[in-house]
Amino acid sequence: MKRATGPDLIKAWCVALAMLLVAMSVGVLSSTAVLAQTSSNGLTVKNTADAKALLEGIQSAAKRLNYQGVFSQQRDGVVHAFRMTHRFDGEREEELLEVLDNSPREYWRIDDEVHCLMPEQRMIVTESQRQERFPALLMGELSKFSRYYEVSVEPTLGRVAGRRCLLIDIKPRDEHRPRYRLCADQESGLLLKAQLLNHQGNVLEQIAFGQVQIGQVIPDDALARSWSTEGWQRVDRKPTPIDFQEMGWGYTVPPGFSPVMQIRRQFNDGREVNQMILTDGLASMSMFIEPYQKNLSQHQWEGASQAGSINLYGQRVDDSWVVVAGEVPASTVYALAQSVDRRDAPLAK
Repeated sequence: MKRATGPDLIKAWCVALAMLLVAMSVGVLSSTAVLAQTSSNGLTVKNTADAKALLEGIQSAAKRLNYQGVFSQQRDGVVHAFRMTHRFDGEREEELLEVLDNSPREYWRIDDEVHCLMPEQRMIVTESQRQERFPALLMGELSKFSRYYEVSVEPTLGRVAGRRCLLIDIKPRDEHRPRYRLCADQESGLLLKAQLLNHQGNVLEQIAFGQVQIGQVIPDDALARSWSTEGWQRVDRKPTPIDFQEMGWGYTVPPGFSPVMQIRRQFNDGREVNQMILTDGLASMSMFIEPYQKNLSQHQWEGASQAGSINLYGQRVDDSWVVVAGEVPASTVYALAQSVDRRDAPLAK
């Protein structure tokens, strides 16, 4: 497999992959009780309801708790550091994510509205996103989760950021999705560490808190932006909902996956790209379709590529350029990309 060229394109795909839907949360206390009970058994979670509650408890903790900490993301031999402050007031989420290395940048989020602050460009980019990122976990419905994954909890506790945590192993039952290892805080259920593994057991990506406080009062000044934004350029990039099938596109979804979002996005260079996000509830991938341009270098690398834990496959279909990308096995990306075809005419609305 060759390495992908065009770092700007890869960065754009990776950013777009982060913009995912989620529509579930449960009470923290009841879910934490399930976590504790499962940990004491140290066995495979065979009951579908228990496995579902286990993962939903982690998701709920990420959305409904107050916490502040520093975490690192390691992918393809490169480590990046972030500081996160999260507050939930009983009705809405507010979050500040600060990039601690390379170019300074902050992401300020209130529920589904995200503002990206870029001081070097003196620019604020605003998007409406139903977005999930660490320490959130779930990307969609879990109704068929046990059909595609097996969940087990180690009998002994782990330790991350000075806190005891439950060691959870999520193994795929087929070749279409990756394996996950998690460590969730024993007391609160908050995800402290997540690893993405291939089928050989090699770690492809790791995200983990190095320091974290959970459950404290978060004052307003902890969520204050670092720079005065007076006079900055403001860009509103709200995506437009679309329907791939109505636009005349056909495709075959890999087993267990289903579309959760179909939108048209605008990139920095003015290009409009259609994006479909698919998930099995945990793993996710995106399909991007845009008009083919022979003068664009990123439209010339047809075939399979890889950027860290993200597999990509690009190809020309008639007068369009199609890319499928995701943190799933290369064969899953390839299967979806190869299934894409163009009908003679769009479906009538």
